[in-house]
Amino acid sequence: MSNFNQVWDSHTPNLASIVRDCQQLPSVRAIAYYIVLYNIGHAMPDPDQSCSALLIDKNVDAFATAICETMPRFSQAVIYSQLVYALSPSMQQVAENVIGLLSKLIGTQPTRLSLAHVEITNRLTSITATASLQSIALSTFQGQELETALVQRNASTLERIWIESTTPLALVALVRLSSQPLEVCTYPRLLHFVAQWSHGQRDPDGWQPPVNPFPRLKTLTCRGFFPYTLPVVLAECQTHLCHLDIELDAVFLAALDQANVLAKGAFAKLSYLSLSWLNHAHARPYNRNSLFYKSLDLCQNTHTLCLRWMKLANITQLVAKVQFPQMLHNLDMPFTMLNIDQAIAILCACPQALKANLSLADIGAGSGKGMPAPGLLMKYQNKYTGCAART
Repeated sequence: MSNFNQVWDSHTPNLASIVRDCQQLPSVRAIAYYIVLYNIGHAMPDPDQSCSALLIDKNVDAFATAICETMPRFSQAVIYSQLVYALSPSMQQVAENVIGLLSKLIGTQPTRLSLAHVEITNRLTSITATASLQSIALSTFQGQELETALVQRNASTLERIWIESTTPLALVALVRLSSQPLEVCTYPRLLHFVAQWSHGQRDPDGWQPPVNPFPRLKTLTCRGFFPYTLPVVLAECQTHLCHLDIELDAVFLAALDQANVLAKGAFAKLSYLSLSWLNHAHARPYNRNSLFYKSLDLCQNTHTLCLRWMKLANITQLVAKVQFPQMLHNLDMPFTMLNIDQAIAILCACPQALKANLSLADIGAGSGKGMPAPGLLMKYQNKYTGCAART
């Protein structure tokens, strides 16, 4: 069921009648709502006169009731809020009414909740007060009190957290109990933690969790500054982490080295490893070749290895000294610029790879599709004939 629109503040027929015509849909588990708030200018009538809050409540209530009757087993609600034009003061109350009625759209006991561009208010946090969320996804997370409380309230049941557009300080707040500064908010069932685009820098003197708040974590992804600089978080995930995707900087890497967290074979169950060097204006210089060695030490049982922004020196000589893991099937090196000699050296050193994504530079004039000119291809084909046999 898609592309059904309802103008909540009008007297037009409600979607409830369409939903009820569907009879019973017990297999439906997830529902996505797109709430579009718009103002078409000064011609918009005052909502107090023609589009009252009572009318909006009536329409939303009828639709939500029909959803619960027709789809009694849905437990996941995805809510997108989009502001098309700036709201006039007279329309702000209408917008607040719609957000306040989300409880009827979410259901009584949601287990998975996704909010995109929805401002978290007191009314919204009260909606999930009795819920036991297993999964939560937030398109923005800045560590404000209400949004942090929404996540922490479900800490004992959450199995998946997905956050986008956040900061290191906000992610630290996620595991800190504000009432007990020295105690950690633990997520005992959390298996997957994804934080995309962690903008901004860490507070070097700020609070850090003294114990690992994610004791069962299997998937850890953090793009941007990794917020938990004390090695305890990664160290205590070594035995069970299967998917690791983080960006490193000199300060964080030095702390990991000192605690020997990145020792050879430390992450025995790791099947996916993605390490990249955090590029920012204040980054300290670091020997990227050393990081390359550490990556191979970590991925002894890894099927997929991704290395971003490495800027390796003397690559041909480098790969001649290393041994790629025999279980490695996918090699991904985006933004690590290679010439053809270097790319071939890597492929020859890793013949077990079934798929490779390499970034080529200085490949000469080609067909316009990212391929070298035919003559250059022939030159390298002749040069490297028998490469596989020598390896």
